[in-house]
Amino acid sequence: MAASKKISIIYVVIGILWIFGSDKLMLLVRDQLDETQLAQLQLAKGVFFVLLTGLLLYMLIKKQYRYLDRKVKELELTNSKLEEERLKSEHAKNQLDQFILVAANDLAGPVRQSQGFLELFIRKNEANLPDKSMSFLRLTLDNFIRIKGVIQDLVTFSQLSEKETTHEKVDLNEVLEKVIHLNSKKIREHNIHLRKEVLPIVKGDFQRFTQLFDHLLNNAVKFRNPERVLRVSVSATRAGDIHTLAVQDNGKGIAPEYLPRIFYVLQRYDDGFIKRGTGMGLAICKKIVEDVGGKIWATSVPGEGSTFFISFKAHEFFQP
Repeated sequence: MAASKKISIIYVVIGILWIFGSDKLMLLVRDQLDETQLAQLQLAKGVFFVLLTGLLLYMLIKKQYRYLDRKVKELELTNSKLEEERLKSEHAKNQLDQFILVAANDLAGPVRQSQGFLELFIRKNEANLPDKSMSFLRLTLDNFIRIKGVIQDLVTFSQLSEKETTHEKVDLNEVLEKVIHLNSKKIREHNIHLRKEVLPIVKGDFQRFTQLFDHLLNNAVKFRNPERVLRVSVSATRAGDIHTLAVQDNGKGIAPEYLPRIFYVLQRYDDGFIKRGTGMGLAICKKIVEDVGGKIWATSVPGEGSTFFISFKAHEFFQP
């Protein structure tokens, strides 16, 4: 039983015994005392009861303060350990980010040079080499391009962790217009039908939101269904204090069991199975959204298309 309950029960029991006992004592001595003595006895009875109450309350409060003090010290110790672990984790993360940047820069030069030499070699010897040899060379060139893409995405992801998120006003309509302009050639080549609704103004980083929409658009292009025209729509809805953006396409779609894994670093969905590759685009999207307190997820129907949702709290990130 808790100490506070024990003290309360003792207090009640003693209080009841005192009331009944003192009243009986008063009845016994009533005839032997005059009015003044009786009043003094009554006063003494009240004072004793107040003193008893004060003593019990003091004991209870002292007990509770000791308990709270012990818990505060335990909490401070736990917080100290957590802060220590956080600093270690942050230090390790910073070291990893630095390693990625250094390794990426060291790899980028040789990969870029090798790609350039190979492209030059193919261009100058295309007419003289057998088709089989050219196929191997082109496959090697594609691998160089993919490696370069992985390096660039790793650097981008690492820089997102390194830089602090700004909270300026960002008009998502302007962001989307810029992304459309940057991808205008691709949109024309693939005959993409893009439908956009009025989007809200948010608080965040213009460049990061540009990266976000760019990756989502390119993801739709990458996994389009070649048997039909790609249609992409960008819309926004509000429910209570939550604003939700939706980027919907009519591409190949994704099997439901793979949906949680498409946001993992260096994994991608490709025609029904997950495999390692250059699939960091959605991991970058997840990082951008979560850095401003948002959430990103996807729904999909294989063969019909996918929808990527991004939600934010209106009172924190959106203008009324």
